Amino acid sequence: MRNAYYYNIYTSVNLEFNNVKCLTHDKEYLEYEYCFLKSINRTYKYFSLKTMIHQLPVRSVKVEFKIIRRDTRNIFEQIKGSINGCKFLKNGQNPIARFLFSTFASYSNINHTCPYNHDIILEKLPVQYVSNVIQNFIPDGPYLLNISWYTENIARADVIVYFTK
Repeated sequence: MRNAYYYNIYTSVNLEFNNVKCLTHDKEYLEYEYCFLKSINRTYKYFSLKTMIHQLPVRSVKVEFKIIRRDTRNIFEQIKGSINGCKFLKNGQNPIARFLFSTFASYSNINHTCPYNHDIILEKLPVQYVSNVIQNFIPDGPYLLNISWYTENIARADVIVYFTK
């Protein structure tokens, strides 16, 4: 008779994605083919999005980011910044942007400098992975991450992620 061994595996996820919104400001420039959170089971949830860029190539990108801690009575703005996306991908000098980029870079095709001649894809970014990256950097609480994308100094899109740590 074979011995059967059963192990209980517990994953500790300190982060929960509550909602995601992908907004387009100019549908003639870009649209989202998909943008969603998917829960596979109680311990595995991921985020995916795909943008279809209609006017290629993209030669200049400005990215504005805000991480805001939310409260029932107040909204506390924690971190706010903007970067030249093409320059950042060349040298990675901004430490806050580098930290934010590290949370999704392995799951994205944003992996080279400008120009971009293809759609932007973020595929199956696990909440557990993001939690492991940020667990020691932000205190517990509800947050909003807003990333705004500009090309030629025109607002093109926003990705808003609501999460709780």
